[in-house]
Parts: sequence; C-alpha cells; structure tokens
Amino acid sequence: IKSSDSRLRANIKDLGFLLGEVLIEQEGRSLFDKVERLRALTKNLRSNNDRSVVENIKSIVGKLSLTESHNVVKAFSIYFILVNAADEVNKVITDKINSGSDEAYVGYFDEALLKIKNLHLSKQAIEKVMDSIEIIPVFTAHPTEATRQTILKKILKISNYLIEKELNYHTEKELQKLKEKIKTEITILWQSNEIRFSKITVEDEILRGLFFFKEVIYKILPGFYNELECSFKKNLNYTPKIGTPVKFGSWIGGDRDGHPFVTEDITRQAFRIHHREIVNLYLKELSDIYDELSTSVKIKNVSEKMKASVKNDRRLLNVSETDNRLREPSEIYRAKLHLIYKKLENAFEKKENGYSSVDEFIADLQLIEDSLSKYEGGLIVENLIRPFIMKVRTFGFHFIKLDIRQNANLLRQTINEIFALTNPLKNFSGLSEEEKNELLTKELLNQRPMTNKFSHLSSDARKTIGEIGLILWAYRNISSSAAGDYIISNSAYVSDVLSALLLAKEAGLINTAGGKIISSQIDILPLFETVEDLRNSVNVMETLFTNKAYASHLNCRNKFQKVMLGYSDSNKDGGIVTSNFELYKAQISLKELADSKKINLVLFHGRGGSISRGGGPVNRSILAQPPGTIQGKIKLTEQGEMISSKYLIPEIAKKSLEIITSAVLIKTARSYKVMKYPELKEHITQFEKISEYAFDFYRQLIHHNRFIEYFRTITPIDIIEKIEIGSRPPARKKGDGISSLRAIPWVFSWTQNRQTISGWYGFGHAVEKAMKEGEISLQELQRMYREWKFFSSLVQNIEMVLFKTDMLIGEQYLSLNTNKYVKEIFGLIKEEYERSVWYVLNITGEEKLLDHDKALQRSLALRDPYIDPISFIQVNLIKKYRNKNLSQKKKEELLNVLRASVNGVAAGIRNTG
Repeated sequence: IKSSDSRLRANIKDLGFLLGEVLIEQEGRSLFDKVERLRALTKNLRSNNDRSVVENIKSIVGKLSLTESHNVVKAFSIYFILVNAADEVNKVITDKINSGSDEAYVGYFDEALLKIKNLHLSKQAIEKVMDSIEIIPVFTAHPTEATRQTILKKILKISNYLIEKELNYHTEKELQKLKEKIKTEITILWQSNEIRFSKITVEDEILRGLFFFKEVIYKILPGFYNELECSFKKNLNYTPKIGTPVKFGSWIGGDRDGHPFVTEDITRQAFRIHHREIVNLYLKELSDIYDELSTSVKIKNVSEKMKASVKNDRRLLNVSETDNRLREPSEIYRAKLHLIYKKLENAFEKKENGYSSVDEFIADLQLIEDSLSKYEGGLIVENLIRPFIMKVRTFGFHFIKLDIRQNANLLRQTINEIFALTNPLKNFSGLSEEEKNELLTKELLNQRPMTNKFSHLSSDARKTIGEIGLILWAYRNISSSAAGDYIISNSAYVSDVLSALLLAKEAGLINTAGGKIISSQIDILPLFETVEDLRNSVNVMETLFTNKAYASHLNCRNKFQKVMLGYSDSNKDGGIVTSNFELYKAQISLKELADSKKINLVLFHGRGGSISRGGGPVNRSILAQPPGTIQGKIKLTEQGEMISSKYLIPEIAKKSLEIITSAVLIKTARSYKVMKYPELKEHITQFEKISEYAFDFYRQLIHHNRFIEYFRTITPIDIIEKIEIGSRPPARKKGDGISSLRAIPWVFSWTQNRQTISGWYGFGHAVEKAMKEGEISLQELQRMYREWKFFSSLVQNIEMVLFKTDMLIGEQYLSLNTNKYVKEIFGLIKEEYERSVWYVLNITGEEKLLDHDKALQRSLALRDPYIDPISFIQVNLIKKYRNKNLSQKKKEELLNVLRASVNGVAAGIRNTG
C-alpha cells in the first residue's frame, strides 16, 4: 500500500500531466509553454528567493494578450481545482485504509468516547448527555463561494473517479479508461465558464444549497449515525439511545439583512421548495423500500396492530385489496407502504386523508419496524426501515429549518412609525432607552394590537411585520419545525429585542392575556457583532431576563434563550485578538447570567470560512470555547466555500459531521462533571492587557488618515464588488468607509493581495508590549499556550494565516498606487507581520511556521508557485482596468479576466471570505 504522501504526489502528478495534455489539445503548445515557463520562474523565485526573477515574470506577464492572460489564469485555476480534489480524496482514502486495516485506528468519535470514558460518568449521565445534544449547522448564502455549481459537479465527478481508482482493483485497460474519463471532465472544465456572467438570484442560491442536502447529506446520514453507534459499542460496550442529534438550518431565502432581493414571496418560495424536495425524496425512498420488502405473511407473521392499520387505511383511502400495485395480497408490508405513499401524497397536495403531522408519518413507519422486529425481521429493520425513520426524524416535512434575519435599524424605523401612528404627540425615537423599554413592555402586555390592515403604514414597515409573520405562515402551511428563529443583526439595545417581540405580537405569533404573554411561537436571537456590543451583551440580556413581558415570553419557550455571536464584524471592528477574546468573555458572562436566572442558554456561533471570520478547524474551535458554555446545544453557520469544502464529497461530509458532533459530545460530557480550571482566571486576567494593546494598535492602523485609500487601491476590492458570486450587495449602505462594508469582501480583499491583515495584525505588537511592560513573560505565554485551549487555538489559527500571508506578493500590489504614504502603511504592515511571526515561533517553540503540522505546511507551500503567476497577472490587469481613459467595452473585457483571477487565487489559497 502506498503511503498517504506518495499517493497524493502521484495523483497530483497524473492530474497535472492530464491538464497539460488538455492545454495542448485545446489551445496549442504555445500556451502550454508559457504556463510552464511562468511556473518554473515562480518556483525559482520561491526556492532561491531570487528577486531578479520578479522582473522576468513581470516582463512575460506584460507581453501576454488579454486572451493569453485569461488562459494562463484558467490553466492555474483548474490545476488548483484538481489539486484540491486530490487532497480531499487522499484524506478519504487514508481514513478508509486506516480504519479498515488497523484495529488500533482511532476516529473522531473514538477519541471523544475514550475521553468521556475517562470521566467515569454513569450510564444515566451518558444517556442524559446524548439526550441533550442538538447540533444545528446553518447553511448561509454569504457570497464567498467563488466556484460555480456547474464546476462543483465536475469536481465531484473527478473526486469519485479518483476514489474508484484508489479503492478498487483495476486492470491496465480499466485504469486507462478511468484516466480518459478524468481527462474528459478536465476538457469540459476547460470549455466551461469558470465565472458567472449574470447576477446570481436568491432562487439560484436556494437551489444551490439544496444540492448539498439532497445529493449528499440526506444520503450519508444513516451511515453517520451507524458509525456513532459502532463507536459507542467499541469504546463503552453499550449504545445509549442516540436519536437524531443533528438537525439542519438555513439562511438562504430568509436572511434579509441589507438584502433587498429577499422578499416575503421569496421566503415563502424557499419554504415550499424545501417541503416539495423532502417529500419527493421520501416518496422515492418509499418506492425503493416497497421494491425490496417482499416479506410474505404466508412465511412470517405480522403484528395485529399492523393488520388493523392496513385494514383501517384501506377503508379511509378507499383502496381495495386488488389494487394493481398489490399483485400479491400476502405481502402486507408492501400493502402498508403503498398506503403510506398515498397518505404522504395527499398531505403534500393538501387533500383529505393525508398526514396532518410528521409524527403520524413516523408512527406508520414505526408500525412496520415493530412488526418486523417481532417476527425475525431485525436485519431488515436495521438496514431498510430504521435508516429511513432517522431521515424523517431529522428532516420532518420541512427539510431544513429556515431562519429569518433582519437588521435592527429596520426594526427601529418600523417601531418609530407604529408609535407615531398611535400617539402622534410622542416621539418614540427621542425617548431614553429606559422610557422606550417601559412603553414597549406596556404595549406587549396589552391584549389589543397596535395596528391592523387599515393602518397607514409605509411599505417598509408592513414588510418588516410581514417578514416576522412568515414564521406563523410556515407553521400553518409547512410544519411546526419549518421556522421559529428570528435573528436581529446589529442588535445593541434591550429595545431592539422588545421591538421584535412587539412586532411578533402584531404578526400574530404572540398572545397576551391577564397582563402576561400566554403563548409564543418565536425565538428572538439578538446578534451581538461589534466589540462594544459584545461587551454590553450581558447587560442587555440581564435587563431582558428581568423584564416582565420578556420573562413571560421565555416561560412559553421552555426558558430557552438563543444568542448569536458575530465573529466577522467584531474582527473588522477590533482585529483578530480582541474579537476572539471578547467573544470568549461574552460567552462566560452570558452563561453565568443564564445559570443564575435558570435560563437555558443556546449560543449560535456566526463563523465564516476564513480564520478572520471565526473559521479554522471546527473541532479545535468548539473545544476551545469556555468550559460549560456548550451543554448539548449549539448552532453554527456554514458559509460560502466551506460548504463545498465540507459537504461536496459524501465521505468528507460524514467526517465533517463527525468532527462537530465529537467535539460537542466532549464539551457536553465535561459540563456534567464538576471540573475545576484554576488557571483559567489567571490566564484571562493576563490576556486583558494583550487584548487592549492589540485593539489600540489595530485601530491606529484602520484609522490612519490614508488607510481607506490604501485599502481601496492596494486590494482588488473594486473587482470583488463586481463579481457575481452572490445575490447580496457587497455593502449594507452606501459609503467608502470600512463600517459600511460587509466583513466578507473586507476579508476577501486582504486575502487576494496576500497581506491578510484581518487574520493576525496586532498580535505581535500586543505580545511585545505586554512583555516590555512586565505584564507577562515569554515563559508565561508558553505555559498559557500549553494549558489554555482558547490561546493555543488562537495562536495556531494566527499561525496558519501568517503562513498564507506573503509579503513578497503583497509588495507587488503597491505598484497600484504610487503615492508616498502607500510605502509607509505597507511598512507598518510588514513590520507587524515579521514581529507576529517571531512571537508565534517563540511561543510555540517551532523553528518554522506550521512545524506542528508538516502535511499542511507542505500542502500550502507547494501552492505558492502556482498562485504567484495569477497574482502577477492580476496586478498587471488592475492597472489597465483602472485607467480612466479606457473604453467601457475594454473595461468589461478586462473585468472578466480579473474576475477569473480572483477565482484562481481563492482556489489556490482555499479561502475567500
């Protein structure tokens, strides 16, 4: 058996060779030679650090025609697509080989359960742990996926061919045929548009998200649960009741924060599409089970309950025993499946005698399971019926729970308008926060609504109330599990949450009687995004928990309070060090508060794909959260390119769910054991100053009087704003300032020019200053790194971004603005980069960045010579694109190639936003 490394190298070499053949066949040897020449030069630049090579590269790039530039970019971009596929496939194959041949192989579930075993919890406690687990990955349409779905499908095909090649025995002839199939896909990739030329719609995004659920997640779920059960048996010698701890959420079609194209109709359409697609999947699976399950009552008996239900359903649905689908009357399970199919169809078509709830559907399937189990059909249940029931328990009739998200500013405007209508003499917006809360509480506890269909409200206000009302619409028309979470972005005040609650009352989701809320069908999640809002979050929640109206609403929601934490904007606002630290502290304070008020707190982590936006290894991130803050329940966003990276290939999708679940299992089990962390308080106190220094230093940079100009000229932000990778506008509101820009294009831009300040800036300075001031020593930092998971996770994440940061390429972008101040700002960035690298290495004790993960170090280093030519071409074309005398036609032609260059760099670095 080949080693993992040699297998990966061999596959990459083969794929590179096939790509070379395709280039020659499609465009001639001239293009192939140019690509090879540039690759050789950038490789030389990297291995010998020979700066004279730079001029040579620039000379070649400068002489390329626009078509040649595009073809070179495309060649390197496809190379990355192939390398990424080979990389992912290699992980799958290594796992399969290890788990199949090595009895000592320890997977993520094994590792988690061995740690739980060492906690010596009772069986009852472990049952309690399992019972409390609810993990909700929430797919969002945040536009950071630069790859088209058409291209993703090709990648999936190539990946499957590579898996087949490695895991199955083939003759030489068969191997040749497989290579030919891969080459065919590479040829189609070459002949396809790698970028979109038309604006992506919200409907496109809904269908794109569904692709992963229908084609991958729906299919792998039973295998995922089977592995969890097997791991329990292997490590703890028994299996607790596992249930379906993983559910799925989505923002696609429900997130209207700064998104004018997400209308009420679009959201209803999203609900309907989800409902239709899951019912179709169930109908197909029922047909498949029907074909399989030919058990005859003449050979094996069936339960009396089963017989009675078939008889009852036949009468109800007017189906005779001689129905032509039931050729053999003794096959009673087939008879029941046929009747279930009809009831499900009726439910979908809103006809009589259909299922009124998913529980009724499950009860019918359960009848089949119980009867088969009773009469020697255990294996059939295990492999045919139970996997299907698991899917139905997971996806219900709604498939994916859709969150509704709106910006606090719109809620404020709507509430101001409503109060102006009901009390023209009182200016609600001019009241103090305390007065606002008093008035909102009074109206919440008043039975009568403040508005009706005759009220003269603006279209924006009606829309805001209507959006909240969509939750009620989904309850009534789709399923009680289809919606429920309403997220307020930019939430800063108690009045923001009370305003949402009052609008929910206006929309019919809240009922009031006897001076209290007596029923509520909504969970309101404040999203704390900026550093200031994170610091104030505990005060906001404490006031809400003691508010008469809000407390009675929480009683109706089983005392569950969900709070969302924003990683992206807090990073843009305060830099990576302070953002991470404030998020960490906010969780501790919120949990302590919730415990003191006997409230069940569920934290929703708004993580992005890049480290700057809370990305990085999710297992490490969950384990680094403060002790006790994850007690079974967690929501976390899956965004942009991370969705295809984690959920495109079935085996990797299963592994992704295993990684999240195993980390939540460990954290939850530890929360059931009274564990002391005496060093935690000391570390938090010591880190306060480091965070403060990092924050001040980061803010000095972004408030430099020429910084916005630097950002706007030295990064390709103007290109990114014109890329059709999402339906959402790049900014929440007009303006050139950082605050108006979304966090995603902000991070995307710094990644493209390889300066990546969002992922490390301020760390080196803060550590150095804290040491100089005598507040912490290097030995204490090293101890902190060993003992405190938060700090080790932060340092390792910063280390990875520093490795991907490249000042050699970053410097090339300075030629886009020849003003004096550009070199001054770049000097600050470069100096802090070198300082941060130095302190990371001293804290970790490594000689070089990522020495602790040689495979990742090698994988990232090998990519640079292939990314570099795209970067040189990008800089060259941006200069031309920004020429004010250029015709619109020429500008458009340049923009298309520049879009492709952005795609190429993103594919190479494997991070966008």
